[in-house]
Amino acid sequence: MSNEWIESYIIAGKAVIAAKKLAGKLIKPGASFLEIANQCEEEIVNQGCELSFPINMSLDELAAHYSPTIDDTTVIPNKGLLKIDLGSHHNGYIADSAITFNIDGDPKLQNYIDGAQEALDGAIEIFKPGTKLYEVGEVIANKIHNHGLRPIRNLGGHELKQYNLHAGPFVPNVKDMSHSEVIKPGDAYACEPFSTSGEGLVTNGKQSYIYRFARRVKKNLPYEELSYMKKIADLTKNLPFSPRLLEKHNIIPKNKIQRTIETFKRKKILDHYPVLIEVTGAPVAQQEHTIILDMDGNPIVTTRE
Repeated sequence: MSNEWIESYIIAGKAVIAAKKLAGKLIKPGASFLEIANQCEEEIVNQGCELSFPINMSLDELAAHYSPTIDDTTVIPNKGLLKIDLGSHHNGYIADSAITFNIDGDPKLQNYIDGAQEALDGAIEIFKPGTKLYEVGEVIANKIHNHGLRPIRNLGGHELKQYNLHAGPFVPNVKDMSHSEVIKPGDAYACEPFSTSGEGLVTNGKQSYIYRFARRVKKNLPYEELSYMKKIADLTKNLPFSPRLLEKHNIIPKNKIQRTIETFKRKKILDHYPVLIEVTGAPVAQQEHTIILDMDGNPIVTTRE
């Protein structure tokens, strides 16, 4: 990894830090999900970066993948755990970080956040060359168990590469020895513990709000759809996106966006990310940072102040 790559990772991290700070100022009961989403995403752009995925704003038992729709009317409730997951990139080098907000300061709910944060801190402490990924998972699980909670075992962190958000090895949130890859100099990972009082499993919900360009199709597409397909591919560079991005950049007329997305899903041009729900309906907290290792093996947490 050259110094230029490292610098791009750091720039992306600073953009996410700024957006997280802004989210903290905006989140209060009654505030609009849509306004928070648009402002936080715009902050990433203002910092000289692009989105590596749309903001995730997942409340309580929703663990991940809720992103506001084009005309979303959702508002912040008076109580609950709101997970804000933000991603940026600079020259394709990605920062991915999440923070959970305890909307009314409930001490019981704060325990979920504290458990996830201690798990993340413990993981960062051993995130260095020679550590096996399942050893990271073991630390995460132990820290969360210490809070009387469970880690979500079918969610975890992931390797990052240029323009590739989920590039390869999985960072488990439990001691799963099938993930025996060894951390090495030059690696970049997102590490993201999830804590819950439920079963510790998530399942796919019925709705999807986030999509990703998967493949080009040349046959049996009307000219209009061919044009839309090329524009989406060029704009998103195979990174996840929200329909709001297509509206913002006037890629597709607003009244045709959802219909086009459904058509492209059916034709396998787009992948989609269903919302992820804790199977028992228990609340979920998430804390996440991006960690890169320079060629000397020194870890750098790019999304931490």
